[in-house]
Amino acid sequence: MIRAPAPQDDPFLPPWFERTANSVGGLALAEMVLRYGFHPELRPWQVFLGDGIEILAAVVGILRLPVRAGLRRLRLRAPLPSTLDLLLGAAAAVALLHGRLAWGAALGILRQAIVAIRMVLRSRGFHRALLLFQARPTRILALSFLGTILLGTLLLMLPAATADGRGAPPITALFTSASAVCVTGLAVVDTGTYFSRFGQAVILGLIQVGGWGIMTLSAAVALLAGHRLGLRTRAVMQNLFEAANVEGLFRILRFLFLITLAIEAIGAGILFLRWREILPDPGRRIYFSVFHSVSAFCNAGFSLFSDNLAGPAGADPFVLLDVSGLIILGGIGFTTINSFLSREIFRRGLGDAVRHLTTQTRIVLVVSGLLLVLGTLLIFFFEFDRTLETMPAGEKLLTAFFQSVTPRTAGFHRVDTAQLAPATAWVTMILMFIGAAPGSTGGGIKVTTLGVLALSVKAMLQGREDVEVRGRTIPKTTVYRAVAVTVISATAVGGFLLLLLATQAEPFDALLFEAVSAFANVGLSLGITPDLDTLGQGLLVLLMYVGRIGPLTLTLAIGEQLHPAAYRYPEARLLVG
Repeated sequence: MIRAPAPQDDPFLPPWFERTANSVGGLALAEMVLRYGFHPELRPWQVFLGDGIEILAAVVGILRLPVRAGLRRLRLRAPLPSTLDLLLGAAAAVALLHGRLAWGAALGILRQAIVAIRMVLRSRGFHRALLLFQARPTRILALSFLGTILLGTLLLMLPAATADGRGAPPITALFTSASAVCVTGLAVVDTGTYFSRFGQAVILGLIQVGGWGIMTLSAAVALLAGHRLGLRTRAVMQNLFEAANVEGLFRILRFLFLITLAIEAIGAGILFLRWREILPDPGRRIYFSVFHSVSAFCNAGFSLFSDNLAGPAGADPFVLLDVSGLIILGGIGFTTINSFLSREIFRRGLGDAVRHLTTQTRIVLVVSGLLLVLGTLLIFFFEFDRTLETMPAGEKLLTAFFQSVTPRTAGFHRVDTAQLAPATAWVTMILMFIGAAPGSTGGGIKVTTLGVLALSVKAMLQGREDVEVRGRTIPKTTVYRAVAVTVISATAVGGFLLLLLATQAEPFDALLFEAVSAFANVGLSLGITPDLDTLGQGLLVLLMYVGRIGPLTLTLAIGEQLHPAAYRYPEARLLVG
């Protein structure tokens, strides 16, 4: 049995310092929640006391660096402060020098929160809990998403979360939190005007957490803290990210964080440059650029513009191309991105490296490319004299391309979705249901599922028993999973659609579009989301949750593990079709 180390984060800092820092951090966190979350009327001495607590929290966070450095001079084996220590300490010091007490305290609290998380991850209690969950790691995924949704709901209900200072009603907060964590983008209120900056920041954080995936974050945090992952947990993570071994898995997890931050930063930079006219204030432009870049890469579709990208914000072709690129990169999955940023590309060259791509990467690229081209052509044809009528030819084609990209679980739109032709709405629903790639920020049944089903049909028509692709045989269990995911997904959409039809007064086509969008975590709507009653919104919350964690994952999390039987019955022949 593996023994868990003692629950102390840093053996080179005195225990009293850690206890004091944690106490001050907890006190400052409570003070900031009460002060900025509920906006109470404070007397001068209360304001002075609150400022003192915030300054103390920031100072304690900064003091970790000199205290640790001083002890290092006495204990040569003490490691240097980490980059995160340096960044947080420097940022807290800058915030205090500029009089931003709340920011300084927040950075100090963040540093102590990281310390507390590491202490928990190294504690014996966490070790026992991890062993308990190792038998069913998929339950961690389901429960983690649920816990994050509930936490987001509580934060959005705070008075500081809304522009009117009253806080969001429970159902509105729950719907918005679920939509953000599940990176869906459906909204019952205008995100840009209804929520305050604090509420929007909460939504942005939920989007980022949901895009990364709770289980991925948990594994990465455990890895960075030095905690060993269980064999079953490693197996699930390896399956998600196609890592050949544990070392490859760890490398991909680190790569996941770095590439996410890099792509989102580049996307935000382009938006910052292109939105100079509509957002002349630099601070506001940075905020909007970061929000929409994160929302696009995480395939969320939340926008701070009331008309999404249908107005001036999306009139610039470079904005549409930038957002499309972010959606595509977020939707093809980190495994595919890693394939084109690996050392093999630089060692062999792009052409030779492409010939050595894995089967999954090839299927993702081929199916995604075909769907983009086919979707663009169909939308261009069906909407040529409708929503695209007033646009020049080049803008029509670009808008059709954007409208083909965004159903792949993003939710942004350049034209009014409610005005789409019935044929276009049907094409959009098909694209939404298919979704993005496995291991990505998108939803749907995944393009690899469609690829396996198409290859299975091809094998059947050719009279071949095995499903083959480019000299490789796809295991029958993979084919069974593809069929199961498709059937369970269609059943989930059909079942929730029936409940929506029985309880809501909206048209069939609008409810079907809404159900597919919620399940596939897209966020496109024909405009009926705010008109649904509490029961209808609650049904969509459940559907978004089921769609995000995946039908197959949900089945594995609830059901018992499958074990091969020690016997096999005689075959029975049935007529089908």
